[in-house]
Amino acid sequence: MTFPRSKMNRIRMLALLALAAGTLSACTPAPEPTPTPTAAFASEAEAFAAAEEVYRAYLMAAAQRAEGDATAAPEAYLSGPALEADLQAQRDLKSKGIRIVGASTIRQFVGLKADVNGMVALVSAEVCVDISESRILDQDDSDITPLNRPQLGKLDVEFSGDATELLISTSLPSEDSEC
Repeated sequence: MTFPRSKMNRIRMLALLALAAGTLSACTPAPEPTPTPTAAFASEAEAFAAAEEVYRAYLMAAAQRAEGDATAAPEAYLSGPALEADLQAQRDLKSKGIRIVGASTIRQFVGLKADVNGMVALVSAEVCVDISESRILDQDDSDITPLNRPQLGKLDVEFSGDATELLISTSLPSEDSEC
């Protein structure tokens, strides 16, 4: 069977295009697989435990900073509004010539809610903090701690991040201040 010259040219052209497309697809690297997002934590309990650990580390670093340890970095455990509040508190203390010494400790940590299904976890908790061992000192190192200051304080704390870096994002006095 013979084809007219124009039809033959079209058949050759189609064959060349098919061959070129096949060659190009063979040289093109296969697309990299899209990683499957994994949850930030395996469970709420795991997220609550991590959040409590972060808060304990934060309090320890804050106590070390208060004692004059220049390497202490409590701000490393903070983000967003919590970080801004800490920086402002440090400026206020410095401008007033006062400092806080002594450690605060967690008396109770109650995990309230944990959204752990996404790549970023959001954890909320009530934290009862014992401040009975901390004191407020003026520039002469005189104790100016109010005598009627409560020894315990309840905070509503929110954390965000993942299993490798969970940070305190907000920390506010609880409406129910009783621990």
